[in-house]
Amino acid sequence: MLPGLLLNKKLSKKLREFSFFYPGNINQKTGGYIYEKNILQYSRKKNIPIKFIELSNNYPNPKKIDLINLSKIINKIKLSNILIFDGLVLEGLHNSIQIFKKFKTIALIHHPLYLEFKGKKSSNFFDRAKKIYQHINYFIVTSKQTKKLLVKKFKIKTSNIMVVEPGIEKLKKYKKIKSNKIKLLTCGSIIERKNYAYLIKEIQNIDQIELHIIGDTLRETSYSKKIMKMLEVNNLTKKIILHGKISQSKLEKLYSNADYYISTSKYEGFGMSLANAFVSSLPIISFKTPTIQNTIDKSGVLFFNNFNKNTLKQIILKNCFDKKKYQLLKDNINKNNKYLTNKESAKLFIKALHNA
Repeated sequence: MLPGLLLNKKLSKKLREFSFFYPGNINQKTGGYIYEKNILQYSRKKNIPIKFIELSNNYPNPKKIDLINLSKIINKIKLSNILIFDGLVLEGLHNSIQIFKKFKTIALIHHPLYLEFKGKKSSNFFDRAKKIYQHINYFIVTSKQTKKLLVKKFKIKTSNIMVVEPGIEKLKKYKKIKSNKIKLLTCGSIIERKNYAYLIKEIQNIDQIELHIIGDTLRETSYSKKIMKMLEVNNLTKKIILHGKISQSKLEKLYSNADYYISTSKYEGFGMSLANAFVSSLPIISFKTPTIQNTIDKSGVLFFNNFNKNTLKQIILKNCFDKKKYQLLKDNINKNNKYLTNKESAKLFIKALHNA
């Protein structure tokens, strides 16, 4: 290749512009939003031409008006732009395939949404993904397990997928406030996959327990309402505290004051909140999944493998009130487990965009 052509190729690659579509408020303190906000902040600091575009909370089930608004936005974007879609937005576009035919597209997949559901709903989302994914030029995923899944289930070429794990920074540590209660913490949008209904049922009759839930209530409003009603009907609003939008300092204080991090999620793309607990030396109770095992290892963790009545309750009763067992879990946390920093993760993400 002639030197001039090589230079022009490099320049054209550097000058590429991106439009990144995500649903809802990016300031939410849950995994996917933290990941994307980190990229937003890094790209602005480095003057990387990525325009972040907030869409409706209704995705992945957008209303007609949501799709009309998206179409209006996209019609104003130069055809030379590359479109990046968060997975929640992407899997709501099964009836808008024409978008992918006009532009080069990149998908950020934490995990395919069919994993969040059962039965017909799961099948519908699987069919959506199968239809949409074949039109996507490049995939960025947050774990090796998700990459394997895309290759195996959706026949995506490995060369079209790059793994970019989230950045995990150690949270600021605050002085722990003494309490006669065992304080549990969990983070994640109030959605059915997180299985909060099971968690509430398992702990509601355990004395001296206090659970703090940090999570967006707008993703699955019917499920959020169900959870809120459970708390009200069973007089649990003081025992189980739902936190809305919170500051970074409040997030750090909740981690600092927790005795255990607890997760009843049926599936995680990576498990950022659990990794945050890990680097904060917080013992963890979690449903056992391959992804979570790879993210946080096995040390300092109490795993359970079913959602039967009293399974989780018995783990809590046998372990959480025993100071020796608690200290043993803390001592066993593997301090050598390494994660990417926010900066390292964002740099890899930008590299993936330019490799697409």
